[in-house]
Amino acid sequence: MKRLLKLLVLGISIMCFSIGATAATDGIYFADVNNYAITLSFSGSTANCGLTIDGANGTTKIDNCTVTLKESNGSVVKQWTEQSATGTRLTFSKTASTVSSGKTYTLSFSATVHRNGNTETVSGSTTKTYN
Repeated sequence: MKRLLKLLVLGISIMCFSIGATAATDGIYFADVNNYAITLSFSGSTANCGLTIDGANGTTKIDNCTVTLKESNGSVVKQWTEQSATGTRLTFSKTASTVSSGKTYTLSFSATVHRNGNTETVSGSTTKTYN
């Protein structure tokens, strides 16, 4: 009987945590985003910059998206503004020239997700050294 009670409590706890779950990417939680993926790779003197934001069910648009590539010293290599998408997914894929081997770069983004009459600002980044 005690074992059954423990299992019942465990099951209820799991259901409670599942109901309140939000998107977690890199340890950051967003209520209106299921997931995001930000990618940075290098080839020659070019940085390949990618971003996908998947809004949660009910998302109508993702806008005000700014994507920035910076060197580790803070200087901006390239910035793209006003990226947007209607619906639940925003995808972005651009290149930036003039990157150099041996340097460290950060690709970051900030965007606004519109869902069920609410808005949420989401952001993230990835940092890589070009070897």
